Amino acid sequence: MTSRLKNFFFKNQTPRQTATKNVFWLSISQVGSRFFKAVIIIYSARVLGASEYGLFAYVLGITGFFSLFVDIGVNAMLTREIASYPEKKDQYFLTSFWIKMFLLFITALLVIFVSPVFSRIPKANILFPLMALIVVFDGLGEFINSFFRGLEKMEWEALVSTVENFTIMAAGFIFIAISPTSKSLIFAYIASQGLAMILAISIIRKQFVKSFRSFFNKDMAIKIINGAWPLALSTILGAFMLNTDVIMLGWWKTAEQIGYYSIGQRIIGVLYVLPSLLVAAIFPLLSRLAKQNDEQREKNLNEKTMTLIFLVAMPLIIGGIVLSQPIIRFIFGSAYLPATLSFQILIASLLWIFPGVFLSNIILAHNQQKKVVVYLAASALANILFNFFLIPIWGIVGASVSTFVAQTIYIIPSWLRIKKIADFQTMRHLKKITAAAVIMGGLNFILNRLGVNVVINIFISGAAYFGMLYLVKEKTLGEFMVLFKKNEEGSSSAVK
Repeated sequence: MTSRLKNFFFKNQTPRQTATKNVFWLSISQVGSRFFKAVIIIYSARVLGASEYGLFAYVLGITGFFSLFVDIGVNAMLTREIASYPEKKDQYFLTSFWIKMFLLFITALLVIFVSPVFSRIPKANILFPLMALIVVFDGLGEFINSFFRGLEKMEWEALVSTVENFTIMAAGFIFIAISPTSKSLIFAYIASQGLAMILAISIIRKQFVKSFRSFFNKDMAIKIINGAWPLALSTILGAFMLNTDVIMLGWWKTAEQIGYYSIGQRIIGVLYVLPSLLVAAIFPLLSRLAKQNDEQREKNLNEKTMTLIFLVAMPLIIGGIVLSQPIIRFIFGSAYLPATLSFQILIASLLWIFPGVFLSNIILAHNQQKKVVVYLAASALANILFNFFLIPIWGIVGASVSTFVAQTIYIIPSWLRIKKIADFQTMRHLKKITAAAVIMGGLNFILNRLGVNVVINIFISGAAYFGMLYLVKEKTLGEFMVLFKKNEEGSSSAVK
């Protein structure tokens, strides 16, 4: 029994078993271990207050803007190429590693010397050198995680992520207890990401030894950069989408306002993990199907994956909007209730964010990233323009509206483009899911008006939602597992 469990959870045996194993370990990595980080974020937001926590979020936002140079698409290319050509993993790791080291060096300099130019809050400037350390540690850690995913060894990523997030929690409690400031929270991040980076390197130390003993492959580097530059541009534009709001809020509003806005971003960031772990688990299979030009199996995979994504997204959107006030009060305290309307708009953007995660992976699997860059550029420009006009008038609500509109501008044309290269249906699968989510939202509202505790409300309503799906025989969850059933030749197969 022990041997069977060990083989199931730690070895890649069949496509179905490997995919299931990957989902399990990514769940540990992206959901389970992030519980620790969520605890310290909630604690720090309550203890530091909106102003000091807003300073931390502001510095993080400006640093994130420059962190776009850490990965110009190299991580995604490394995962895709190793999944498609596992026999060349050493060469791809070696070449990608030295590209990554150069990018980390440049980014650290930008964070230290250029970030203060963009800052409008003087107290933030002394924190940027510390943030440069976080950028380096986190960038190298994410690079190694991309290597793990290419090998479909997500159990290693789960270990590293769990150690990192547990350390953030433990160090955060200690440092904030000693000195309740944003700098203390930054020190907790440095300690945790530094430890995680050391652990990740130790797991694949042989690869690093080879990197220092082997020669740089110029031709492979050109191939990686050639495929990565559209992703790089997408990353740059994506950074505008993610961090422009916070930077522009700093121009016109206070650190306190940034603190209110950031808690909504934090909750969205936690929820973002849900589609990410699913998509990361199936991306190697998706890449192989695209490479084999197996249209029917890929269509089945795409439809079931997208339906499952909406099955999760719809109750989060409707429930989040209905229960926004009690959720904020329960997690962050009544002091953050001014963030309610902004949070409701941001939670509605999950309608685009969740499917967008999967659409991006379809684009990458088909090497079509160059075709959608223009949509992302239009989206980033729209975000800036809407922020420019709306933030001075509506503050954090204006920033939230800008984000929702910008996401819409990117997702809709990208989805239409994808249908030309990998056509699949989505809407026809969502009738039961949408109806169940709307009924669940009504139950959320009634229970909230009756004064039911928000946690109990979510538990009862969630059970009702899945109960309704069961009664109407929504089989998405069961059908999804069939996607990884092994066929008689031993190759991966989608729904037959």
